[in-house]
Amino acid sequence: MNVLHVVASLALRHGGVSVSVRELCRGLAAAGVTVQIWTTDRAHDLSIDGPADERLRAAGVEVHYAPVHPWRWLGLRYGYSPALRAALTQAIPQAELVHLHGLWLYPTTMAAGLCRRAGVPYILSPCGALDPYGLARHRLLKWGYALVVERRTLAGAALLHCTSAQERRHVTAYGITAPIFVVPRASPSPDGPTPPPGAFRQAHPEVGAGRLVVFIGRLHPKKRLDLVVETFAAAAQRYSDLHLVVAGPDDGAGGPARRQLAAAGVADRATFLGLVAGAQKQALLREGTLFLLPSEDENFGVSVIEAMAAGLPVVVSPSVGVADAVARSGAGLVVDAASAAWASAAERVLADPAVARAMGEAGRRAAAEFSPAQVVGAMRAAYGSLAQRRPS
Repeated sequence: MNVLHVVASLALRHGGVSVSVRELCRGLAAAGVTVQIWTTDRAHDLSIDGPADERLRAAGVEVHYAPVHPWRWLGLRYGYSPALRAALTQAIPQAELVHLHGLWLYPTTMAAGLCRRAGVPYILSPCGALDPYGLARHRLLKWGYALVVERRTLAGAALLHCTSAQERRHVTAYGITAPIFVVPRASPSPDGPTPPPGAFRQAHPEVGAGRLVVFIGRLHPKKRLDLVVETFAAAAQRYSDLHLVVAGPDDGAGGPARRQLAAAGVADRATFLGLVAGAQKQALLREGTLFLLPSEDENFGVSVIEAMAAGLPVVVSPSVGVADAVARSGAGLVVDAASAAWASAAERVLADPAVARAMGEAGRRAAAEFSPAQVVGAMRAAYGSLAQRRPS
């Protein structure tokens, strides 16, 4: 089977979509699928993304980058790339099927049109683009773009892929009539040996020997880092052994969070790491005590699954895509994004080691359903159903 993936960016700083596309394609290649990824150099950082690209190629995945237009809005915001179009004009007719990731971006719209022209079926993963939060941003622009262009992208999909029951509800509410299937994102598989106990604390002695409250994600206002800080500051008054670790690229919320910590008098009990991946992320999660993610909008929540797999109890908001799995498995608490509720939830976990341990063990068990093997098997089945439709 020959499957071609198109995504606007593979940059790890963009978070879940880039990580999950990489993980899915590695798994597919290991399962014997011929996999190509076509993308742009939008936000590509060779020092960070280069090693991840090499791991993809070592797994047998072809990775092709095309330059974006130098104008900021066209290139970095919209992903406009004439070079990508020229390459895909030749590549798409040779594929059995195409998997498109994301909406409202040039690579998806352009590739969908080429698929329709060549008669190649395509799967579309909206990647949260049809969630209420996303639709509310630049609402008029997206309404016009959908009316002129993106409705055809959606209508032409042979299948729509959602990562959670929550996303399926959002996609259905948008009026989509194409068949929808749900397959979660895969939890990233470790690269190399597992870091030894204490590796994170050795690399970051400022965290001390106490308990670590962890946040991993882009530092974007929608992630509600302000509520993480507020929750931590309240708990820190009661527990002197707590330290907050914030990991992720700064998308505008880092500065306000630092000022908030300083105002609460706990700035010296917080560490900001920037983007973490691979062994560094594993080492952090291995040492963590509690994971917090109160996002207003989270299509899935790969970092939540990683925390569960590491045995951390998690507290998430109902807007996180995997909130249902957290509640169902008992891996943590699902709490509305309100100050008092989050302070109470954190207290429940921090005050009772037995409760925290039980949640962590439940999380480890639940994380197995998001393993790469499970996700790849389900995705291959979907691919197989479409490949049979392609005329010979």
